Amino acid sequence: MSVFRVRLDVRWGDLDAFNHVSNVTFLRYIEECRAAWLNSVPSHWRDGEFGPVVANINLNYRRPLLWPARIEVSLKPHSPGRSSIRLEHEIHSLNADGERVDLHADGTTTLVWLDWKKGESVPLPVALRELAARG
Repeated sequence: MSVFRVRLDVRWGDLDAFNHVSNVTFLRYIEECRAAWLNSVPSHWRDGEFGPVVANINLNYRRPLLWPARIEVSLKPHSPGRSSIRLEHEIHSLNADGERVDLHADGTTTLVWLDWKKGESVPLPVALRELAARG
């Protein structure tokens, strides 16, 4: 699969006491990208019986992000396992022409598919496995 991207505006409320985007807000940006990506996957994974949980997030903060700014958050799925998939992320700021300029953060998220009633892992949906394999 090619890289999935969303563009977001940094909000005033995203800033911390040091006047740059809070570390936890970077995780929210990644979450918003991940939710949009999952919503775009042609699958019935949202049927209520099974679904994803975040098992691990690793994020490297490369440089502070200030307000105002427009950013691009990217996601690339790969390394599907039996019940999990790893997603690579990057957060770049954009210039006035919409071109990526600075890398502010990069990292990975591991999702695990669970049976909600049993609390046990289940096989990854085929649609997600196929997307990662095309990577």
